[in-house]
Amino acid sequence: MRLFFICGAMACLLLASCRTGFDGELMENLPPETFTIVDTIIRPGDDRLESEVTIRWWGNDPDGFITGYEFTFNSPEDPGTEWAYSANQDSVFILAPPPGNDTLDFRFYVRAIDNNDARDPSPAALTYPVKNSRPSVVFVPGINNPTISYPVVKFFWEGSDPDGVNNLAGYEVTWNDSMATPLYLNASISNLMLEAIDPGSATTACRLYLNSSLTPVTDELDGMLTDAWNKLYIRAVDQSDARSEWVAADSVFIKSVNSNILLVNGYTTGTTPEAFYTEQLAANGFTSVETLKIFESVDGNFTQQSADNLTQEKVFALFDLIVWFSNGAENSLSLAQRTTETFFANGGKLLMSVYVSSSFDPLSNFLEFTPVASLVSPSDTTLILETGAQLLPEDAGYPELESTSIVGIVKPVQLQIGASAIYTAQLTAKDNATLTFTPWEGESTVIARKTAGGETTFVLSTLELQKLNGLMNMDAFFEQIIIDEFGF
Repeated sequence: MRLFFICGAMACLLLASCRTGFDGELMENLPPETFTIVDTIIRPGDDRLESEVTIRWWGNDPDGFITGYEFTFNSPEDPGTEWAYSANQDSVFILAPPPGNDTLDFRFYVRAIDNNDARDPSPAALTYPVKNSRPSVVFVPGINNPTISYPVVKFFWEGSDPDGVNNLAGYEVTWNDSMATPLYLNASISNLMLEAIDPGSATTACRLYLNSSLTPVTDELDGMLTDAWNKLYIRAVDQSDARSEWVAADSVFIKSVNSNILLVNGYTTGTTPEAFYTEQLAANGFTSVETLKIFESVDGNFTQQSADNLTQEKVFALFDLIVWFSNGAENSLSLAQRTTETFFANGGKLLMSVYVSSSFDPLSNFLEFTPVASLVSPSDTTLILETGAQLLPEDAGYPELESTSIVGIVKPVQLQIGASAIYTAQLTAKDNATLTFTPWEGESTVIARKTAGGETTFVLSTLELQKLNGLMNMDAFFEQIIIDEFGF
């Protein structure tokens, strides 16, 4: 019988479908109803909600279905109230009290919309008692964290807010004095590079580079001190104008710039030859030079290398001549390749003396910016520079040089197109199989130059220059390079 009943009903429905109209009156559409998950929130005092709240709602329609919702935090009785549409049944809101207030009661209204575009005439309502919490900020380490720097420095930080990251409005920063008028930065900024406008002055304003931008903003920040310890202060600000406590970065000693010549000491072990280079420059009239121990390290942290490559590049761009010496080619060439583009673009000149050992990777790309195309590495043969061996100049005007000690592994070079040799060395070839020694007859260039626009911009030696002063004439070599080649 049940099966019959269903079939009979279907037959009647089919018969009715053949008629051209319906009898009776069309029922009036009934509006939908709207509900919130709870109807009351009682959270007094410190138990009030944080500013970031998740609100949930739902709707029901007695004669159709729900197509969406509209909500507002203003009174529905106000004819000017604007409603926001949502197809969802929940959303996250930041309910930030206005500036100067740390608590506020937010009244939330929501109404359902049905398939006939009818709206609930009595929206659901719920009051949210909210308290604002103070934001916070901490400085975070960079790639390096120098304690000594020339006047281009960079700081990194992270801000947070108990009421949600979207409640964070920005930051205020100041140099050395938390009572000074701060500079405001928006919440999207997480690091700041500060470059001295007058790097030789005792006190200077700074250009500001936000995040990884290469272009400074129009604002400046006063208060950088040179030849003195400096602290950057920062505090976070939220949407309700609440502020964190001031937080100080680790102190950094900022050196003034009083010379256009920089000695970069890249030695990582043993006694460094810094005095040798200072003496050679002084012998040619350059008595005022700046110095940078680029790989000096304490507890695994470089103390004088900049926080990142962009900042280091700005530091090198403060100078017109860099004399870079190192007993490790890989780390020096790698860093120089990544940080001297602006220096060279500004017309800078580089003299680099780096020892290339057997551990140097011949397939590395560190050589691409140098005069060198590749290293000479003969099979089963070690090239040696004996004590007293001569370095012979390729150009008139350069003095002959003489080795003062044995260099157990020498890597002559093949040159880039357009580069040219300055010195070749009298090398000895050791056959590693027979342990016999013969004069080396192959490529023996050990000092070379690179030019741009007809001017020498880069001279590279793969031998340590302080070991080539057997004839006590290295001052003449420096004169030829710095004065004649570089035009200083």
